[in-house]
Amino acid sequence: MTDTITIPKGLLRDLYSGLAKVEEVLATIEELMDKEGIERIRKAEAGYKKGDYVAIRDSQDVLKHMK
Repeated sequence: MTDTITIPKGLLRDLYSGLAKVEEVLATIEELMDKEGIERIRKAEAGYKKGDYVAIRDSQDVLKHMK
């Protein structure tokens, strides 16, 4: 015999959303604990301040800038 429960869709959606946020925080903490990760962040920040980036608006822009 199997026991079952019912979970409202809204609650399930909220649980999933919460889990996604926890995963994002853990990924950030992992990156900040890694010396190479910190260096990547610093280089990216320096490039951003210099304006050394491309704004991508859609998939066609991605393809155009990959060449």
